[in-house]
This record gives sequence, C-alpha cells and structure tokens, in this order.
Amino acid sequence: MKPLIRTTLISVNPAVVPIRQPLDSRTNESFFSLALQFDELVLNMLRRWSITALRLALGAVFLWFGALKIFGSSPVAALIRETYSFMPINVFVLVLGVWEMAIGIGIILKRALRCVLILMGLHLIGTFTAILFNPSVFFVRGVPFCLTTDGEFVMKNLVLIAAALVIAGYEVKPLAADERG
Repeated sequence: MKPLIRTTLISVNPAVVPIRQPLDSRTNESFFSLALQFDELVLNMLRRWSITALRLALGAVFLWFGALKIFGSSPVAALIRETYSFMPINVFVLVLGVWEMAIGIGIILKRALRCVLILMGLHLIGTFTAILFNPSVFFVRGVPFCLTTDGEFVMKNLVLIAAALVIAGYEVKPLAADERG
C-alpha cells in the first residue's frame, strides 16, 4: 500500500532513534485542504438537493400507495375493512386512493403545497384514529409498546409527518410574502 505522506528519517544524534517527519509539510496541508473542500462540496450538494429529494420521495410514496388503492391492489385494504367496518369500504378505499394520489402529485409538482401538506396531515391523523377504533389490531394484548405489524405500519407515519414538516419549513412560502415586496 502506498503511504499518503512521504517521510524521511532524520536524526540529530546517531545514538537516538530517528523520528519520522513529513518530507514536505505542504503535503499534509494540501491533503487536509482537499478533504475540507470535498466535505464542503458534499454538504453544499446536500443543502441544495436533500429537500427536493425528500419531497420527490414522499410524493412518490403517496402517489404509489394511492394508485394501489385505486386499482384494488392495496395490501392495506383488509386493514381498512377491519378498522373502519362502519364505512362503505369500496368507496372509502377509492376516496383514500384519490386523496393520496392528489397529495403525491401536489408534493412532486410543488403545487398548492400548503394545501397539499394540510391534506396530508389530515390523512395521517386519520391513520392514527384507526388505533382508537380497533386497538387490538395495532397492539399485542393491548400493550402500547408491543406493536403488531399493522401497528408498526401506522407508527411509521410519524416519519412521514416529520418529512412533511421539513418540507413545509423549507418549501412553503409565508402567506404575507406578497405584501413585503
């Protein structure tokens, strides 16, 4: 393996073991400078693109899940049927699918983002109300920290809510922006 720093052996006294010193201290400085520049480049790219990546990923998830509901292929249809048994399930799943697709499209295209994120918040709050309607589906023997697979599915929505908050914080313009000039 080739060393990163070239060194030479020097000794003032032949009886003393020589100390390894960099041949050229500029080599260390240039390597460190290069590492700092690379770090800055990566962080600048993350600052520029991470919110966009988050927005596109979140939008794609909602678009995809909504399409699955519309085309009758959603794996959560049974969960919805079991939890919201008082609703007309076919219509309810179809409405949820259209709602999710609208959220996904709005987030991806960055159109009416404030409204879309509010719709998303309402939708995700609705997923947590499912726990109130049928807690036995979400918790093992009613213990709040022992989640079933369906419980984990609903709790992961906390991450989606956090993603929506980040997008809102960075992408939504203040309502009074037009008045300030």
